[in-house]
Order: sequence, then structure tokens, then C-alpha cells
Amino acid sequence: MFLKKVLLADSIAADLDPLPGVERYIIRGAVIGDFLTRLMDNSINLLGRDAILLHMGTNNVAQHHCASWVLTDMGNMVRVIRGKNPGIQIVISGILPRLVDQATTEKTVKEINKLLAIASRDTNVVFLRSFNNYCDGKEPRGVKEWLFARDGLHLSNAGTKTLHQMFRVQFSDRNIAQRKSLMTSGAEQKNRCERFFDEIPPDEIPQDDSPQ
Repeated sequence: MFLKKVLLADSIAADLDPLPGVERYIIRGAVIGDFLTRLMDNSINLLGRDAILLHMGTNNVAQHHCASWVLTDMGNMVRVIRGKNPGIQIVISGILPRLVDQATTEKTVKEINKLLAIASRDTNVVFLRSFNNYCDGKEPRGVKEWLFARDGLHLSNAGTKTLHQMFRVQFSDRNIAQRKSLMTSGAEQKNRCERFFDEIPPDEIPQDDSPQ
């Protein structure tokens, strides 16, 4: 019997093949706050769920939300999720490159991903560097363009299969069981939750266009 898992994602993940034991909530065009609203009004049920994966944020970038705004929204997501299910495992998937407007959004996407990675440290939250499989410094734009659809935002068949493989690994019962054995008590998780996405050390805030 599979463990119970939840995927919250925008339309980037809409065409994924089914994942065993995973209940999917796909909201096209959604920003992080839209998912937060669904969680708070109990439209998304987390009771009895073992793991949740969040893949969202690209629409925040499209709406010109700054990195600190996105970080705050994601921190609120984590707090609400922990409040509804203290023992659930949380995986945050990084924002993928946006070929459609790369010239104006690349820096913000990289900054958000770096801050999310920093904020996830020592908090029982897994940060999945999903963007690594879509980037290649040898390519003219630093991105594997064949993994993206013609609109420069959504994924091609190959790109969708790549995302599916990463999520399948994260959602495997074995990985969840291994992570669960390393998780702290509910009380300690609450304390860590309170620290989650608190002030990032100034020397770790991105200042340039360094790689993700």
C-alpha cells in the first residue's frame, strides 16, 4: 500500500503522468497565495498525508513579485502546512527557467531559488533543485531549450518526463521513509517552523548574477 502524498503545482506540472499514491492539485496561472487560500479554507486536505511537494512561484515572477515577497509567501505556506499536519514531509521544488522572458526574469528566479535553498536548511524541509536538470552552461542561453514548449514557459514532452522522474523519486515510499526516520519530534518541528524563512544572514543574500 502506497503512502499518501500531495502535489500542489501550477500548470507547469499539469501534464505529468500519474504518480503512485499522489493526489494532485493543479491550479493554472496560480501564485503561491492562491494555494495558501485553498489550504486555509480546507479545499486541500492534508489530514493523514505523509508528504507534500510544492512546485509553484513562476507566476509570482511573471507578476513581478520580488524575491523577498515570494520567500514570505512560501514561508506562510510551510507554516500553514505544518499547522494542519505537523508530521508531513515538505519538499519545495525550485522555480524553472522562464525562456519566455528570460532577459528580465533570470536574475529574480536565481535569487528566489538561492533564498529558498538557504531557508530550507535544518528545517525538515527538502529543497529540490529541479532547475539543475533544465540548465546547461554550454548552451547559448544557459538552458536546455528542447525541454521547453514553444511558448518558452511550459514544458515539452521531454521536459515533462524530466520533471516526472524527479517528482517520482521524491515521492518514492523508500525516500519518504528514510527522511521520516531523520525527522525531529512534533514539538521541535514547530520550533523549526517558527524559524523557517526568518531573516536570511546578510552575507548569504544574492548580490550578483552567480549561477543557481
